Amino acid sequence: MPITHSRYTNSEVLDFPGAITLRILLSGEETGGAQEVFEDIVQPGIGPGRHVHHDQDETFFFLEGDFIVEIDGTVHEMAPGDVAFIPRGTVHAFKNVGTTVGRLRYIFSPALKMEAMFHAFHKAAAGGEISETDMAEIAQSHGQTFVGPPL
Repeated sequence: MPITHSRYTNSEVLDFPGAITLRILLSGEETGGAQEVFEDIVQPGIGPGRHVHHDQDETFFFLEGDFIVEIDGTVHEMAPGDVAFIPRGTVHAFKNVGTTVGRLRYIFSPALKMEAMFHAFHKAAAGGEISETDMAEIAQSHGQTFVGPPL
């Protein structure tokens, strides 16, 4: 496994206006496929639909703001410094329930195709909003299934 580091100021940014600004902090290529690390700056009231990663574990690190996270049907209130682990195959979602922008980091292990999925979402949303159908098809082709609405 390669030894690597990244600089926050050099990380790739994918902006989804009015929703989430996503930073790619470590790519799967940089970690030899062991993991990928991302950061989201999340607008108030925003979060993804409930979904499942079939072949990856995910760990959330809540850095700023007020979030809730639902894991396998149980909702947890999260504050800065809190961490949530989601085993592969578990339905989950998060939402910024605060009145200000929130920030969280998350790790997928192993890396697999999440970075490619986020790039595909970004490309599909280039002309405006991405449809739920397009999101579902993109997610499915990258090992993720949307199973319900956002929180």
